[in-house]
Amino acid sequence: MPDVDILVGEGDSRAVLGLDASRSLKAMYGGGIFGDQPNYVQGIARKLGAMLSEVSRSGKIAMFYWALGPKGGAIEPIGELDSDACAAAQIGGPPKKNWGTGTQLLPAVKQIVETTARQADFTLGVIITDGIIEDEKDCMAYCFQVGQEMHEGKRKEIKLVLIGVGEEVDEQQLERFNDMFESTPLKGKVDLWAAGSAADIKDEEDIIALVFGEPVRANMIIADSGRVLSNGREVQVWADGLPAKFRFTLPKGATAFTISTPKGEITQDISEVVGGP
Repeated sequence: MPDVDILVGEGDSRAVLGLDASRSLKAMYGGGIFGDQPNYVQGIARKLGAMLSEVSRSGKIAMFYWALGPKGGAIEPIGELDSDACAAAQIGGPPKKNWGTGTQLLPAVKQIVETTARQADFTLGVIITDGIIEDEKDCMAYCFQVGQEMHEGKRKEIKLVLIGVGEEVDEQQLERFNDMFESTPLKGKVDLWAAGSAADIKDEEDIIALVFGEPVRANMIIADSGRVLSNGREVQVWADGLPAKFRFTLPKGATAFTISTPKGEITQDISEVVGGP
């Protein structure tokens, strides 16, 4: 994730995590028939929450349950948690409201846009669901208005990431959210949504990869400078700032590479996947 100072300078950045609490996910919160089902949602929430807290200027993330009550239109706040609190959070489902009987996304989006993002210069909101979004039309209309206001400078930057898990998710619907501005005058000017799917809520690595695969935008600078090294040789250098996404070509026979920035180094072994030049 980008450094907060690079992300917003002296401004304010915030992060939010919305957890689907519709009835169909109840077992994944440790609510199996015999009460011995592992709490997979809690594991995901703890890990994502701790990671997302690094995006927030305050070091805290707002977390809430959504898709609660009749027709899945209610939400319930969990709280503002820092990294340590996320790691120990008890995420067992809504303590006050009933598990949802539907999946309405608009209330969750409004919670992020109109509450958390109201005073922030940048907001990253991650929403996890296991069902089909039943209020797609209304949610799309609202999101288009938000995108228009972002383009006109009436709202600060907001990035929403929708993660679908399980077999009931409509992947075409996720694509529609992901590409909602493609056929509009805002194409290439606003990118409010990123969306993707994982086979199961248990697939923590897949979910984390989806969230952080497109956290903001590809050309965002995440470090003041950066370079790629292989066998001690410099392969690529970015003297004026390392972008969030980049490509480079390794020399033939390379079995590892190192990405070096002022914030540290990451070395990746590729010896098991090298199969050609």
